[in-house]
Amino acid sequence: MKFKLLFFAFLITSFSFAQNKGTVSGTLTDKESNNQSLPFANVLIKGTTLGTNTDIDGKYTLKIQPGNYVLQLSFVGYEAIEVAITIIADEVVIVDRALGSGSYKLEDVVIKTVRKRNTETAIMMEIKEAKQVVSAISAEQISKGTDGNAAEAVQRVPGITIVDGKFVMIRGLSERYNNVLLNNSIAPSTEIDKRTFAFDLISTSALDKMLIYKTGSADKPGDFAGGIIAVTTAENTSEFTKLDVGFGFRPGTTFDTYQQSEGSNTDFLGFDNSFRTLPNNFSAVGGVVPASVANRLPNNFSPTGSTAIFDNSIGFSLGRKIKLGSNASLFAINSLSYSNSYQYINREFSRYTTLNAGQTEAPLWFRYNDDIYQNEINATVLSNWILKIGDHSKIKFKNLFNQKGRNETTIRNGNNFLQRGDDLLRNYYLIYQSRSLYTGQLEGEHKLNSKSDLDWVVGFNSLTDNVPDFRRYRTFKQSNNPNDPYIMIDPPSSNPFDAGRYYGELSEYSINNGANYTYTIEQFKNDEEVGNIVLKAGYYASYRTRDFSAKYFTYLIPGYVAFDRAEELRRLPLNEVFNATNVNDTDGWSLREGTRPEDSYKADNTYLAGYIQGEIPLKRFDVTAGIRVENNIQTLDSRDAIRAINVNNPITSILPSLNVGYNVSEKSLMRFAYSRTVNRPEFRELAPFLFYDYTNDVNIQGNPNLKIANINNLDMRYEFYPSKSETISFGAFYKQFDTPIELTTVIVGENPQFVYNNATSANNYGVELELKKSFKGLTNSTFVDRFSININGSYIISEVDLGTAAVAQQRTRALQGQSPYIINGALGYQDENDFSINLVYNRFGDRIFSVSDDNFPSIYELSRNNLDMTFSKKIKKATFKVGVQNLLNDKYRFFEDSDRNEKIEKNKDNATSVFKRGTLLTLNITYNL
Repeated sequence: MKFKLLFFAFLITSFSFAQNKGTVSGTLTDKESNNQSLPFANVLIKGTTLGTNTDIDGKYTLKIQPGNYVLQLSFVGYEAIEVAITIIADEVVIVDRALGSGSYKLEDVVIKTVRKRNTETAIMMEIKEAKQVVSAISAEQISKGTDGNAAEAVQRVPGITIVDGKFVMIRGLSERYNNVLLNNSIAPSTEIDKRTFAFDLISTSALDKMLIYKTGSADKPGDFAGGIIAVTTAENTSEFTKLDVGFGFRPGTTFDTYQQSEGSNTDFLGFDNSFRTLPNNFSAVGGVVPASVANRLPNNFSPTGSTAIFDNSIGFSLGRKIKLGSNASLFAINSLSYSNSYQYINREFSRYTTLNAGQTEAPLWFRYNDDIYQNEINATVLSNWILKIGDHSKIKFKNLFNQKGRNETTIRNGNNFLQRGDDLLRNYYLIYQSRSLYTGQLEGEHKLNSKSDLDWVVGFNSLTDNVPDFRRYRTFKQSNNPNDPYIMIDPPSSNPFDAGRYYGELSEYSINNGANYTYTIEQFKNDEEVGNIVLKAGYYASYRTRDFSAKYFTYLIPGYVAFDRAEELRRLPLNEVFNATNVNDTDGWSLREGTRPEDSYKADNTYLAGYIQGEIPLKRFDVTAGIRVENNIQTLDSRDAIRAINVNNPITSILPSLNVGYNVSEKSLMRFAYSRTVNRPEFRELAPFLFYDYTNDVNIQGNPNLKIANINNLDMRYEFYPSKSETISFGAFYKQFDTPIELTTVIVGENPQFVYNNATSANNYGVELELKKSFKGLTNSTFVDRFSININGSYIISEVDLGTAAVAQQRTRALQGQSPYIINGALGYQDENDFSINLVYNRFGDRIFSVSDDNFPSIYELSRNNLDMTFSKKIKKATFKVGVQNLLNDKYRFFEDSDRNEKIEKNKDNATSVFKRGTLLTLNITYNL
């Protein structure tokens, strides 16, 4: 009721109009950027407070009482100009000007181009004009580095780190606490086992910009705690035809031996052509698969060596502008890109038993050496169409399709002293995963009249994820004699890691629709405009459905097989052990199904949200307040061995938000923000399905009893803009969680097992600093003028209280995955001859990788340094870019906190996983046809 009264008070007290005014309007352009339109420039009537800013296309309009005035036109970093004007009632005066940094007379210009919105300058202005605390990265900034996908690019943003090369962590909060908007539609969760979006699916060539909203507002989804990542795909409106070719060389991988099992003839396209999939009518009778059925599966258990070629990529893109009559234009951006990469990793993997009182060193459990061979195919098709009708309507139809195939072979050699004494083990994990993602949006932007605007979106997402025939098996021998064969370990029953084949398939579809209506109320005091009230209302609705199923089978030697024959079966070579001769119903291996009822689930989510928001200028203050109401119904159907498991969670959340900006001066402002947000469980976290993570040798299981988490967010930031492309900002934030969702440890047998639980509460707070500065004008040296720097850093503290969920483990600790500090730095050089050099540096602090219990201490991922370097040179129509990724080749190090003092001391604590990813040397050539 209070909000309604406030809303109507705004309407009543703000409604005043001066009659018989005249109008001055025009377009401001940037003389230093070939007269492209200049957004967010200042337009002021000298001697008054009457003024406005240009819009994204550089246009402005002012209504003024008749008379003689001086019009002041200015922009940060440019020389202001003044124009004498005479305003006549009911008439329009057109003043078009170009602003520059020199002391020269500026003439009227004719606008022939539309200013790009993906440049660093445009993004900087968008951040400045935003009502929330926002960080961003533009396509122009991305193009200066070696980043090949969105995950690599976004880690350059303050407070951002990347997990597993594809998942985004904001302000130290794990990926599950973030939300992703893809062209104003909520993006799907791309993973089977976690709530997250894999940013490595989007090529940087398909990006226009990425905005990271770190505070909430009523017009944005309320399901987040770290931030909302708004990804906009290409919107270039110029005509071009471009060909991209890239090559990569990895020392230790390229042209060296690469191990891989037999695959399909379409693997090079990123999907399996039915070679690995379960045949039709493949079934077990009483858990036993008849040999005639089992032998329909391919005998592909023996990896073979080949030579890894160099990484390669190719892309073709074109943009076209089509004139449709005198008042409409159609812009089309279409691109196709393909990449093929190889990587070999050698990894040391160890586990230790509990460090007991009186011991100086934890006893060794196992020690392995992993040889990991990875081949990744990525194909992306982008097709974006933009219809512009006059200055009042714009329709966008955006399509993005990605096909990704990952083939990985891991050969693990070593000892498991606890389970198999001094036996030499050789374990194999042969996995192929293909993923298809389509996302499409139809968007509309309409200026209904001088005061009203309407925008809307309809979106559709489709995701399929297949893991066909994931083979995992263990072998051993009891001597170091290289001539002795390794013996296949035959399990007594089906399990996730011995002589097994796993098949997993996920399909998910979602549809969404949203609309926003904006109404502007002009305000005047003493016939002078004092700022406009902007009222906004809208809704968003989506429906998402997922179907997941998994099956696994294990080869066993039945008890009726004679001892000698059983020994013979175990000692056969890998290419023979499970062939048709040795898998039979009389004296051979028997294939048994171990699939359980909880290995499949169906789920859907219905989401409906509505909001109302007001932007009110109060002298130097800009106040944006609103309230959002979200109704979410989450259902999931599965079962365990005893009963059906049905989840039905209808929850309504009321989410207020307040963002206040205080304009200290034309170049600086302060921001204060409060918002209430939520964090909902993902389908996989609710499903009782147990997944075996072979990389870390752990099990992960869902929890149907999970509740949503509620978060209160406070932010404060000071921003200073010395020029159009420079900024200095300092911010602080605090987040208070109620029932946050955490991955906790449960003691089940010898191996660690993790399950999702609601903790009691958590706190997360910290500070952020960003500096973006050009060296131009600092000295008299032209050489120094060509440099620029971009440095940002974050310091973060967190604590979670697990409450009663802390069974056999520490009750309070830092949030899992939270880094105490993050540092990003970039140094750039660019001369007048289109030659540039860029250095990009990243480092994060030690963070908890897996949480502890009474048996297993916490494992920390230790900090590491990452440095990339790029050289770029444009020669006529071609641009050559030479890059070095991971120049320092720092180790990835995971240490357990053996003495449980919540810090890692490398001389006392034990390394559990250590490896290097290697340096990548790249050459990319872009040719404009």
